[in-house]
Amino acid sequence: MSVRFRKDNPLTRRHFLRAAGGAVVAVPLLSSLRAGAAVESFPKRLVLMYTPNGVVSDAWWPTNVSSETAFDLNEIHTPLAEFKDRLLFVGGVDLTITNTGPGGLHQKGIGGLFTGQQLQSGDLFVDGCGQRAGWANGISVDQRAAKLLAAGTPITSLELGVRATENDVQGRIAYAGPGAPLPPMNDPSDVFQRLFSGFGQSSDDLAELRARRRSVLDTVQAQFKVLSGRVSTEDREKLDAHLSLVRDLESRMAITGNGSQTCVAPSVPAALDPTSEDDMPTIAALHLDMLATAFACDLTRVASFQISTSLNHIRYPWLNSLGEGHALSHEGPSDAEARAELVARQTWHSQLLANFLARLGQIPEGSGTVLDNTLVLWGNEVSEGNTHSHQNMPFLLAGGGWYFRTGRSVHYQSASHNDLLVSVLNAMGDDATTFGQADTCHGPLANLV
Repeated sequence: MSVRFRKDNPLTRRHFLRAAGGAVVAVPLLSSLRAGAAVESFPKRLVLMYTPNGVVSDAWWPTNVSSETAFDLNEIHTPLAEFKDRLLFVGGVDLTITNTGPGGLHQKGIGGLFTGQQLQSGDLFVDGCGQRAGWANGISVDQRAAKLLAAGTPITSLELGVRATENDVQGRIAYAGPGAPLPPMNDPSDVFQRLFSGFGQSSDDLAELRARRRSVLDTVQAQFKVLSGRVSTEDREKLDAHLSLVRDLESRMAITGNGSQTCVAPSVPAALDPTSEDDMPTIAALHLDMLATAFACDLTRVASFQISTSLNHIRYPWLNSLGEGHALSHEGPSDAEARAELVARQTWHSQLLANFLARLGQIPEGSGTVLDNTLVLWGNEVSEGNTHSHQNMPFLLAGGGWYFRTGRSVHYQSASHNDLLVSVLNAMGDDATTFGQADTCHGPLANLV
């Protein structure tokens, strides 16, 4: 396959999507090759991140805080040191929506976290204390944002999970509407197939497709040499960075840890087990790498990423954390061994976020990077596992610098988290003044923009 270029036929990402069968080789936005694109605005992107069962507060919140901008990152967030100026810690925000309504504390927390709504009543789900509830009663903030952001992209949103396999209200963070949860994809094979063509084909078909992709990549490189006079230095760097990312991802998807080939044909089982505790680090890394690629290719602009569920009956053996997560969170900070395991887990969560931010920062976009046009909202269903409190919830914003003043730690007095969700929507270009249950809203939070 060849790709032809004409002076009167400017290069676009869509040409490459067609040429590669919708494959991962789609190129990032290239401003210098767009006709009449003297000034180009880049899409905004939103990622919701969820981790379960509260945090170890004295290792999570910033320390040595003398002002909003003068503080030290605590132990859990040391992996994010490189991105400190892109972080915005938001304290003193409560899940007011959980004060009433059906369900247990974990159920209410995860159901209302990104929807700002109470749970539906009913006997669909029963928690460990016998509390009963249904699904959340409204759309989640990512899906509301997608209505504005997803125009022109092939995929409205991408829901990713790492051992988030329970079909339970405690296992869902994204909702298309009342009682309409969106299940996350836990298997990287499913994510790859949804995003990129050629997955699950026969060996011969897959070999042919890979050959076509190599041909397209080689043609792109050759044509850019020919078109060097039309392509800016910025865009040459962008293409080189993107091709490196693509080839690295394809290589990692093709070979498992034991060296065997995976996903060559439908009859070959997936190399990674989404229910396996041992495969969690690899699955998490692959999910976030594929999401970065999807953002670079403008395949989607909205995503959610969750580690486990609020049931969280799992171990982290690669960290030598062999306790069951939910039980560990109930022990409280006075249990030194439980605390150490929880801090190790939460530090790993921060490392995942840091790796993702670094990946986005490697993809040039205009005069900046894809990271400059991405916002991550990280939340939890309770503030601390041993108290099950919904006060002073651990919220962290990463990115969003086009709207939020980052590099800060701000604190409110019992603010409603619904107002934080309104602020997030405003950052994405939605002029909402309320979100979720209206009687818990007061408008966007002050002192964020």
